[in-house]
Amino acid sequence: MFAIFKRTKIKDKEIQLLQNIITKLPVPYFNLINQIKDGLFKGVIIGASDIPGFIAFTFNSTILKKYDRENESDFKLCNIQVYDKKTLNFVPCEIYVSSGTISGYSLFGNKIDNIDTSKIDTSNFKKALFDNPDYQKIENLLNEKEKIILNPSNVYSVFINNKEYFHIKDLEDGDFIGIDIYKNIYKITHNPLNIELLDETIGDIFNS
Repeated sequence: MFAIFKRTKIKDKEIQLLQNIITKLPVPYFNLINQIKDGLFKGVIIGASDIPGFIAFTFNSTILKKYDRENESDFKLCNIQVYDKKTLNFVPCEIYVSSGTISGYSLFGNKIDNIDTSKIDTSNFKKALFDNPDYQKIENLLNEKEKIILNPSNVYSVFINNKEYFHIKDLEDGDFIGIDIYKNIYKITHNPLNIELLDETIGDIFNS
């Protein structure tokens, strides 16, 4: 439970590995290198996910604003193999992308210090989108235009006073716009806690 405190500083080898992998991927993914070179990453968090061996990145906020794409779906770049010098075998590596920015990676328990960053196999690489069960709960409420506007990756369930709301858009300081199962739209603030029913549509919210 204390793994999160083991390391917060990003290693040069992590940067090198990510850049070397991305250069071997198809052209549409090259822009991810620009994020790294611009100094997007501030540090790492270990043990913040149920994904085996997941290393999450923390960000420099000014750089994050440049690359964050709220409406882009989350995905992972998988079926990538990198060489472990200790085991003398290729091992799996996955890169996670959230709202257009690299959010972390996993070596599935293998140590970055043992990885030969020059030996990378991306011949079976694929992009995999994440399923979101919370989005599936409200999908049937949405018309086709709203399905285009709303990013499934931004939808998650929040219970407040025993009622379920679905986050659809961030506001400042942790406040957000949410909807209920009847498609009523609310502005929800946390300090102080307030739930305000809005006379707006999803289209109004995202076009404002």
